[in-house]
Amino acid sequence: MNGTFLYDELNGRQLDIYLPPDTSIDVPAVFVQDGSSLFRTHLLEIESMIEAKTISPIIIVGIHPFNRLDEYTPWKASSLHSGFPDFKGEAQTYVSFLANDLLPYIKREYPVKQTGHEHSHVGASLGGLFVIYTLLMHPTLFQHIASISGSFWYQDFLPFAKQQNIQSVDHLVYLSVGSEEGKGKTSAQQHMPLFNKQLHDLLLQKGMQERKLHFHIEQGEGHHLKQFQKNFLSAIKWFYKRKPKFFISKSQSRYGILERID
Repeated sequence: MNGTFLYDELNGRQLDIYLPPDTSIDVPAVFVQDGSSLFRTHLLEIESMIEAKTISPIIIVGIHPFNRLDEYTPWKASSLHSGFPDFKGEAQTYVSFLANDLLPYIKREYPVKQTGHEHSHVGASLGGLFVIYTLLMHPTLFQHIASISGSFWYQDFLPFAKQQNIQSVDHLVYLSVGSEEGKGKTSAQQHMPLFNKQLHDLLLQKGMQERKLHFHIEQGEGHHLKQFQKNFLSAIKWFYKRKPKFFISKSQSRYGILERID
């Protein structure tokens, strides 16, 4: 690997960071919940796409939660199963950390673009719930959002989302879920594919353009890390796919000829 994978820390919280081979220019940052679990094993593939100019160079910041059951949930709610702790609903406090501490720190210490126009926010499961909550409450923080198997079964979340005014946002939003997620469960989790589809439909109703909203059902797949990692790669390819550049070359014709350059 020609890039760098390193560990950093901010306010006692571990950060797993990937830097591309060329750090002489400022690039977009991808902020990922649950540390590096979604991307660590695929760094070589990500880097090969950067070097082949399939995608634009990016920095990836994996953020470790102190307690994902609390920090990724928007309000207090009872556990789905007896013997498990209730959800404490500390998402707003965690969003404040991202906005007021983490983003300024990353922009100051790493070669990252200063505006948020190209930065991404990615999470899976409860992390997927959290990134959509962040989009609804703080739409200017991140431009690209990937919610992988988002836990939209969370108590009152879809009614809450329906009440939010997001008609003015101009984001790319990637949603994915496995077709087999929730099979065999008796809790609200049994409706994972349905709730993800409802969130997709709700975003369309709120005014999001269909070309900027990607919804994917992973056929035959359940709720597991390998499926999350696969969709992380798909989201990154969609967000940062490089567009061909053209220049006009002179020819014997009075009109120039468009030629592609890489």
